[in-house]
Amino acid sequence: MLWAMLYYYLSSGAGSGLVYDIEAPVKQHVKVEATVKQIIAINKEMLKEDAALVKDTEKAKKELAKIHANRLASESDFAEAFAALDDRRALTREKILDGRFKMRGLMTAEEWHSVYAAVSQQD
Repeated sequence: MLWAMLYYYLSSGAGSGLVYDIEAPVKQHVKVEATVKQIIAINKEMLKEDAALVKDTEKAKKELAKIHANRLASESDFAEAFAALDDRRALTREKILDGRFKMRGLMTAEEWHSVYAAVSQQD
């Protein structure tokens, strides 16, 4: 039962898929070159943050497996590991949301719609 909970907890929302690479559609649909560069830089930071979360989640899985294998591990050992992962996820969520709203401020509604329409066609 514990492994099922751990698997669910660690696999739900752990990176990959939180952020789309929008470089190509931004270059295609955003008209002002300086704005294009800003949006791409923000998007790259968001992608890096997303990748770092995936890496840290994998590390947390290994740490939790070690804790689980230790018969003498306490509840606080698990709580600390989960709290660290929760903190990491919160930081990532904050950075990604901040980036999203920065990008939104740099694009017109029409550009935003065009960029994400192109992204949704890629899926």
